[in-house]
Amino acid sequence: VTDETLQVTTMIMWIFAAAILFSAVFDGLGAIHGVEHLLAMAGGGRWGALIMMQLSFFLMGMVLDDTAMLIIVAPLYIPLVADLGFSLVWFGVLYVMNCQMAFITPPFGYNLFVMKGLIPHVAPDSGITTMDIYRSVIPFLGVQVLGLALIMLFPQIALFLPNLVFGG
Repeated sequence: VTDETLQVTTMIMWIFAAAILFSAVFDGLGAIHGVEHLLAMAGGGRWGALIMMQLSFFLMGMVLDDTAMLIIVAPLYIPLVADLGFSLVWFGVLYVMNCQMAFITPPFGYNLFVMKGLIPHVAPDSGITTMDIYRSVIPFLGVQVLGLALIMLFPQIALFLPNLVFGG
């Protein structure tokens, strides 16, 4: 059991290391300015900018971990979201939902690799491949995209409890 746990943990740590390295390169190459330029070109006013931010979270989540994304975009997006008049709590909920989608989105969805690492222990003779796992997450991803859209359209869903507890 210890060897198997070590193998799965090592696999996950390599994924984390690669994501951190990629985020350092992403930042070092000045890609933040590219994202800023992309948002400036987005049409549709404040909602267009918000949709572009969510799209950028989704795309970055495919190759970066959640912490790297936050470090890269928080200094850029948080002031912009505040200037656009959106709730920062609501925007944080949208960010977390995007991170959750990233955990099951190829090519670097951490949960996909965890599932692949567990298959030999849970169902050793199943013949489940990585592509089988990738295909199996499509319905879950669809439901999560729908949930993200609902939270975007009806912010009260995400803000009900914080407003109840903290007033607002």
